[in-house]
Amino acid sequence: MSSSPNVLLLVVDSLRYDAVFGDESYDTPTLDRLADESVVFDRCYSQGISTAPAMTAMLTGRYPLEYGGHWYIEDEQPTFAEQFHDNGYATGAIHSNPNVSRLRNFDKGFDTFEENILPFETDGLLERAPDDLLRYANKFVRLLRRTPYMPSPRVNDRLAKWTEVAPEPWFLWTQYMDVHGPYLPGGEFTYRNKFRAEKLWRKAAVNAAEDVTPAEHEELRTNYRKEVEYFDDELGKFLARLDWRGQLDDTLVVVVGDHGDEFYEHDDYGHSNLPYDELTRVPLLMSFPDGTDIDQPQRVDDLVRCVDILPTALDLAGAELTEEMEQRLVGESLLPLLREGSAPSFDVVVTEKEIRGETALRFGFRTERWKFLYDGKADRTLLYDLDADPDETENVADAHPEVVDEFEDHLDARLERIERTSAGIQIPDLASQPGVEERLQALGYQE
Repeated sequence: MSSSPNVLLLVVDSLRYDAVFGDESYDTPTLDRLADESVVFDRCYSQGISTAPAMTAMLTGRYPLEYGGHWYIEDEQPTFAEQFHDNGYATGAIHSNPNVSRLRNFDKGFDTFEENILPFETDGLLERAPDDLLRYANKFVRLLRRTPYMPSPRVNDRLAKWTEVAPEPWFLWTQYMDVHGPYLPGGEFTYRNKFRAEKLWRKAAVNAAEDVTPAEHEELRTNYRKEVEYFDDELGKFLARLDWRGQLDDTLVVVVGDHGDEFYEHDDYGHSNLPYDELTRVPLLMSFPDGTDIDQPQRVDDLVRCVDILPTALDLAGAELTEEMEQRLVGESLLPLLREGSAPSFDVVVTEKEIRGETALRFGFRTERWKFLYDGKADRTLLYDLDADPDETENVADAHPEVVDEFEDHLDARLERIERTSAGIQIPDLASQPGVEERLQALGYQE
């Protein structure tokens, strides 16, 4: 390949691994076809169980809690968008997730940063209207719309228009929200279904998971499956559009979940639990452009991380990283693994987050055999033997104190590094924006 490839990063919010691989009840012909033609990483794990930590890690290459944490990307933190830009790329982002907005500094390095996080956009004199008025205006508009996010057809239309005019090479990222709760799939799932689906999802993921009946549980799973299938159909239309224009030949296409969703496997719904595999294991597909020396199709069984995705893309482009990025970078290129079968240098996969509205931290450490969880809110540790118990149902910490000691050393090292890297960093208080609270509530992030 003589020139740098375009990079299309398609992140699907809340997409579980088994929604794409392993559960035959899902009909996903687009993703199946892509898997048959590309590189599939069967054991990819996210660095966060919700969007803020997962995407902070994916877009910066560091662990989520370092350098001031994941709620805001501090001003000195280099981003992958900046690295692409410094290496001659046009950079764009188009999404509708308030957790990765410019208010939180996620626009660093993007030439185009198009976000649709308010149901009702103010302009002119309306910007001076009282907050309560703007908030109620957003609530009213939200009632009229079927979804609390920009659905994939609109996202894809904007992505396609951006790629049509952007100079090559380009780096483009989106955060599809269709699969995220409250599970309002398109197609046959119309506006009249909206209020029941939203009420049921909030009951499960926000208010009373233990009260969900078996019938309601099946309804939630069915709605989630329909969301995945709807997204798959729209993804197929978008990729066909790019293919018709001849753009896929020169583009690295990445499809990945930022995290999963739980369906009461560990007494909860949504993604607010500890880093169990149903929340951390995500599908990762990479379709490399024509002319690369990567064998396709192939399945990779090594443990890999979401934090490794963009280092791989930059390595493919032959890009140079800034000294500050090199210093903070945890992720590593997967090209040696794909080319020579060289195993990644890490042997522990880390997942971490700060609980919203609290100072409590949660950690997950995963190896080939073990999963160690630490819940800072309850100050408890859990250990699972994944060889004997892949569903993480039996805590065997008391039976393996030496393994617990090993993981507690990892935990101590993480806490020390978080404290050291965040020393002296000032994170601004984020002013609330009328309407954003409504969007966050609709997505289950606020009561």
